[in-house]
Amino acid sequence: MRNLNSRFVMDFISEQGYDSIDKTYVAYTPLENYVCIAIAESYDNETKENSAQIAVEAALTAFEKKPSLKRLKEYIRYANDQVILHSTRSELKVSLTVLVSDYTRMRYAYCGNTKLYILYENLFTHISKTQTNYQSILDQSITDSKSNGEPDREEIHNLTEYLGRQKRVKPFVSKVMELTEGSTILFATSNLWGRLSEIEILDAYEYTNTGKEFLEILQELLLSLQEEHDQRMGSFTAAFLYIEKTFKEDVSKKKKRKRLLWAVFVAVSIVFFLSVIVVLFIRAADRKKIKEVETYDQRGERYVSYGNYERALEEYEQAVEQAEGLSFHNFQYIEEKKKLSRKVADREAVLQLCQKADAAYEAQEYEQAKKLYTQIQKESAYLELDELVKTSSERIEEIVARQQVLQYISLGDMYQSTEDYEEALFQYNRALNELVKLIDLKLQGDVQAKIFAIRQKQKEVSAEEEEKQKEAAQQKEEAAAEKKAAAANRAAIKINTYIANANNALEEGRTERARELYKQALSKYNKFSGSSEDADKLYKDITSLGQAVAEAEAKAAEQAREGRLAQAARYSLQAKEAARGGDAPAAMELYKDALEIYQELNVWDERAEAVYDAMNELKQADAPSQDETSDMDETSGSETEQGQKTQPESGTEQAPQTVQKQQSSSQKIETGQKQQSVRELGVGINGDDRKKPQDGSGDRLAAA
Repeated sequence: MRNLNSRFVMDFISEQGYDSIDKTYVAYTPLENYVCIAIAESYDNETKENSAQIAVEAALTAFEKKPSLKRLKEYIRYANDQVILHSTRSELKVSLTVLVSDYTRMRYAYCGNTKLYILYENLFTHISKTQTNYQSILDQSITDSKSNGEPDREEIHNLTEYLGRQKRVKPFVSKVMELTEGSTILFATSNLWGRLSEIEILDAYEYTNTGKEFLEILQELLLSLQEEHDQRMGSFTAAFLYIEKTFKEDVSKKKKRKRLLWAVFVAVSIVFFLSVIVVLFIRAADRKKIKEVETYDQRGERYVSYGNYERALEEYEQAVEQAEGLSFHNFQYIEEKKKLSRKVADREAVLQLCQKADAAYEAQEYEQAKKLYTQIQKESAYLELDELVKTSSERIEEIVARQQVLQYISLGDMYQSTEDYEEALFQYNRALNELVKLIDLKLQGDVQAKIFAIRQKQKEVSAEEEEKQKEAAQQKEEAAAEKKAAAANRAAIKINTYIANANNALEEGRTERARELYKQALSKYNKFSGSSEDADKLYKDITSLGQAVAEAEAKAAEQAREGRLAQAARYSLQAKEAARGGDAPAAMELYKDALEIYQELNVWDERAEAVYDAMNELKQADAPSQDETSDMDETSGSETEQGQKTQPESGTEQAPQTVQKQQSSSQKIETGQKQQSVRELGVGINGDDRKKPQDGSGDRLAAA
């Protein structure tokens, strides 16, 4: 309808220039109530398809789906999505301007450096801006009020926003503007408006009668600039929209609509004021009833804070009765009345529940009372009855303490029945410790009576235990004495056996075996723990055995000495026989063997002197005679003889010293051997070799 009652004239020119393909595109779509015009310019390196055409067709497609003066930003964003979608071979970059009109008003949006001019009677009534660095510098110079001249024209192609740059673009959207009949809208790409000034565009528009002529003059101006400055120029497009007639809305319908709106407004106002009066009356009535209920609620809450729950329950019963008279059918204070009604009803219910819990507590139904107080505690916290929360918490703690006390008493009774008095006392004492938290003298007295009874019972049991322990100790001592006596008898038998075996060994001449058995008997005797009589008897037998062993050893030693002296005498006789036979060396060796025996036995009497004399005679017999030597030999021989005579004498003199030294050392050795023999035999009974037991059981023999 709007399209038929309006007239818009549309024309455009487009040149490819020196670009490989056309980089600009313009199109429009007229609908019944709206018309849309879009112009675009691309700046990418794409050579197979025009990305400007993709952006324009996408914007017009979005417009056809939802035509409106309010959706221009959506159209440009949809075009941006399509440009990004087609950026497969290379990144596409597009500048786009979209204009939408309802044939009465118009609105435009742009992203990039395509531009829009509105002309009326040879004047620019509106010129759009661009999203370029050129525009930013220009705006900054205007803001700073500094006339630095026009910015560099190369900054026109330095875009700050364009399609294909990122997922979300930020286009500029103009306000809604009224269309003026006879006005002209010029759409231009950057190669046109960047090369032609606004004055040149106005001059071209002034001397033309039609839009076609206007566009041709603009084209000629651009071509002349190219030839004049020898500049290569790319694609450019210029579109011309002449507003010959706009759609005129019916003014009478607007006046009727306005009068109708005023009538409706007056009627609504009257109804509103009447409603306000009614509402205020109902509100006052409801407010009075609410105030009464709140008064009862405040009184009840105050009684609860005092701990007077019976009086608080009476107040809340009256509050509930008043709350039942509140009207819930009008719209006044519905939420407040419901909230207040629920509040007083819930508090009344909690106080009634408190009475039941107190009754269960007095009846010692602790489990039931505990459940009720727990419920009261939770609901009181929700209803903000802090004192009731505190009271219920204390009652729960008291119930828990009483249950614990009863449990301890029950355990104590059980242990008492099994006669485990220590554990029973432990449980009763635990009960007393818990009763400190409670004020229950009767229960405390009962527990103390139970403890006293157990103490008396423990004393009786303790006396019986002591008697049993004494009897057990006496029996143990008797058993130990019997065991000790048996051990002593066995030891005495063992000692007698050693003594008998030792005597048998002495009779058989096995002195060493007798000595070993004597030592074993002596060791057993020193550990003997029998009676005094048995110890004395064993002492006498061991002493006799020791004397016998010592005598046997002394006799054996004397026999051995006599045998060695006889051997020495035989060596002397053999030496004499060898000397008579002229074997002086053999005789000398035999004399030396005899002398060794005498030295060994420490014998230095005439027998040893006879051996020394015989050895000197042998040495003299070996000397040369005086008749067989010369005079010098006589002299040396006499000296030799004197030396030989002197040597035996000196030998004779030195021998006693050696013999005396050897004799003293031998005497020491022999004396030590004798003393050791006496200690080992244990025949010495004078003090040190004997020790007496402290129990008086008899003397003990000690071996060295």
